[in-house]
Amino acid sequence: MKIAILLNESDTVHSTNWSFEWVKYCEINDILYEIIDPYERSVIGKLAHYEIILWHYSNYLFTDLLIAKNILFSLELSGKIVFPSIRDCWHFDDKLAETYLLESIKAPIPASYYFYEKNKVLKNELLESIHFPIIAKLRNGSGSHNVKKISNKKELVKYNDKIFNVGIDSSPSLFYKTSSNLRSTKNISMFINRFKRIPEFLRSLSNAKKFNLERGYLFLQDFIVNDGFDLKIVVVGNKLSFVCRNIRKGEFRASGSGDIFYDKSKITSDIINSAFETSDKLGFLCMGYDYVVNRNNGQGVIIEISYGFSHSAILDCGGYFDRKGNWVDEPLNVPFEILKNLIFRYEKTQNH
Repeated sequence: MKIAILLNESDTVHSTNWSFEWVKYCEINDILYEIIDPYERSVIGKLAHYEIILWHYSNYLFTDLLIAKNILFSLELSGKIVFPSIRDCWHFDDKLAETYLLESIKAPIPASYYFYEKNKVLKNELLESIHFPIIAKLRNGSGSHNVKKISNKKELVKYNDKIFNVGIDSSPSLFYKTSSNLRSTKNISMFINRFKRIPEFLRSLSNAKKFNLERGYLFLQDFIVNDGFDLKIVVVGNKLSFVCRNIRKGEFRASGSGDIFYDKSKITSDIINSAFETSDKLGFLCMGYDYVVNRNNGQGVIIEISYGFSHSAILDCGGYFDRKGNWVDEPLNVPFEILKNLIFRYEKTQNH
């Protein structure tokens, strides 16, 4: 068995890339692997010689999003074991696709409204039942940028005109990222860690500037009243771990704040069951769910999903829940767990 880990030199400087963990796992377990540049010519032919192909591609790298799904899906359809698979990532960095997918299995999500013609937005009877504030989202983006709270109908008209006419720049805002980080920085250690990652963010920002303007659609979701935090729930196979994230001062978004804590009491059986059920129904090997807990009824509501997230934050949680809701005091290394599952799948096919 040989494993290919796809990694371009532009990814090697990003501390959150899972490729380094996959390399570590292979070296610890004496597994043959090779690092392959996915941008090189004839990459499909080269990858035909490997049984398992891994690529933690980025939603901030224009070229990654341009080619990653084409390469991975082609290899998967030819019989290779890949991660992320079609099921894990066809909807990656597309909030509209995520919403359609979650609606199809009746997963617990906010009421959603999507329009593709400007003149129909304010004439639609659905809007009469909307309660402000409401959340407007662009299809792409992470860390809570490209998510806007709209407080009244006047603001909605203005946003609607912009998204259908000139469009909206979807690249991350340097001002927003800097100000939100400052608001959520609690101590000198956190400040130093964030200062060290400034070069990473500037490179990501430079790459994201290559994306087109978002226009031609309006995507709204009900605002879920909560108690000032959200949850990153991660399901890998039969294991579930989490991160709790406080909302920044003067904000309504917790994602991207970096103000994290761990409190197992926040992870209810309702959330555990719905996360496992969603992953099972949709065939995900690994999925990160952003949950908000509705203050009015205590229900966990899925806001967004993504196959990729900070594995180090999950490691720091120190354990995971099993499918019965039992807590296991064993840190969950997500990249390790993914590769273990894929190797098991490969060995199972060889025994039949």
